[in-house]
Amino acid sequence: MENLFVYSTDEVAYQSFEVSESEITLALGYRELLVKALDIEIIYDQIIEAYWDYKNKVNYWSLRSVSSPFANYAFNHEVRSSLNRQAFNLFNLSKLYLDWHYNKDKKRCFSFELTKDDGSQQQVIDHREEIYKTNLNYVVGCKLRGHSQHSELPVRTITKGVRYDHDTSNRTAHFNIYYDYEDLVKASVPKDRLFKDIKLDLTEIIDGFVYAISQKHMLNRRLTEVVVGKARASFTSMWQNYATETGFKNYQCEVCTQENKIFGSSLEWFDVFDYLKEKHRNSINYSNITFEK
Repeated sequence: MENLFVYSTDEVAYQSFEVSESEITLALGYRELLVKALDIEIIYDQIIEAYWDYKNKVNYWSLRSVSSPFANYAFNHEVRSSLNRQAFNLFNLSKLYLDWHYNKDKKRCFSFELTKDDGSQQQVIDHREEIYKTNLNYVVGCKLRGHSQHSELPVRTITKGVRYDHDTSNRTAHFNIYYDYEDLVKASVPKDRLFKDIKLDLTEIIDGFVYAISQKHMLNRRLTEVVVGKARASFTSMWQNYATETGFKNYQCEVCTQENKIFGSSLEWFDVFDYLKEKHRNSINYSNITFEK
């Protein structure tokens, strides 16, 4: 049964061939791997965009608070409502990514699923433990994520105002969403990671949390780079001999499976993978960056 169709893109013409089911199965395996590689890039892109949206909104309300430094319950509600939507969205997206990255209970490890390499999975586990030990904001962020999903929204109390320096006549606006020791314990942050007078700002927590996710993503890229490249090259060249036999200068291929599902040989859709890798080239710790006026 003919199940490979090569179409000329220069004229109305095509030729058909019969290819083995093993070849089709192999091609579908390559395609599935590439789809997974693109999907996790898309999820990561959503996280970073949600993070930027949150940061922008914090800056917006910080500016707005200067014109309303005194108690204003309606204004405070709008601030909490806006930032809760942003933070909640960010935490939910991060849950999806982290479950893909590594989840022992669900027996998931993204890099292992692509590489089938136990060493790759061990690197993910070791890296994950290192981040957990060294990045308190990541630990807190993980706990706040679960707390906001099951107990209460992440933004409750806002500290804002304008400080006046009599010596210099300078005014300094401040805008913070603090979590103290009791707040963090309530969110199930391990007590051995805290001290009694600790006070963490939600924006700094999210900075460290997203930075940890970006570190995990860069590791995923490094561990899967070779296998993704091989799958891409193999999928692209699979039907090359058949296409050469047709004599068509420009062509496209379609394959029909036993279930009568059709998939094409073009990987133009995978160009988005390259775009997203370029868009987010590095992991950035924004809490370590000071922006000049």
